[in-house]
Amino acid sequence: MHICSIGECMIELSNMNDNFFRQSFAGDTANTAIYLSRLGAKSSYISSVGKDELSIKMLNFLKKENVQINNIFQNKNKTLGLYLIQNNKKGERTFFYWRSNSAAKTLFEDVNSKKMFNQISKYNAIYFSGISLSIYEQKSISKFYKILKSLKNSGTKICFDFNVRIKNWKSKKIAQQTMIKFSNIADIIFMTKEDINNLGLKNHKTIINRNYKNKIIVFRLGNGEINVFNKGNFEKYKFYLVNKVKDTTACGDAFNACFLYNYFNGCETKDCVKLAHRLGKNVANFKGAIIPKKNFNHKLYVN
Repeated sequence: MHICSIGECMIELSNMNDNFFRQSFAGDTANTAIYLSRLGAKSSYISSVGKDELSIKMLNFLKKENVQINNIFQNKNKTLGLYLIQNNKKGERTFFYWRSNSAAKTLFEDVNSKKMFNQISKYNAIYFSGISLSIYEQKSISKFYKILKSLKNSGTKICFDFNVRIKNWKSKKIAQQTMIKFSNIADIIFMTKEDINNLGLKNHKTIINRNYKNKIIVFRLGNGEINVFNKGNFEKYKFYLVNKVKDTTACGDAFNACFLYNYFNGCETKDCVKLAHRLGKNVANFKGAIIPKKNFNHKLYVN
């Protein structure tokens, strides 16, 4: 199974203590691409970066994680976005962003639609998120939608994480309309209670009732409670959470990677959810989005 993730990988500054920040690279879809690779999947990433020193370092960072980067476009006039993480005593994170000159925002302006389709039609599945959508202009969103629709018609699986950052959108209405539009063509959807609240929807069933009989929707309600809408049926799960966490950054990204890896390798959804929760819980024990390789044992997260 070859999965291609699309979005933005940024410079990450993670607070190790009050006055010390560690620099790395991360971004929701990039995090998922890395965890997919660590689990054993063929993983590729598509984005746009600059030609500056930090952009080159980020490409090398992905290379070392065995994420294929041959389809990442380089824009000589742009660079990487940057975000900073601050955690409260419970490990919950607050993000601060600087991305006005981010090359990733211009991806669909820089690449021809036909060329993009040809690049990614060889993959078995495409993974993207609401954050991916939120950084693009409307013309780029329309171009991306047409590409995804063509891919779906050719048999590619479409995987979509809502991951709503409402501040990135011009309005809640635009965000809601865009998310629902893209969820209509997705085969596997991930969402949280926070996503639903941010979009101003009543509950997750508002989405599920939209004729999604052949879809899988993984809904994380919080406090270890997970509902899976599996092709017409509801499955409910409850897991214990860690009492103390260091940083919840990328827990959901790792969860999604683990669920997809196991699902595409033939696991029952109950096992996919169990293993995905185990990985997400481990990620919460470390600062930053990507946990050290020495603390990652892929055998714990595959069936």
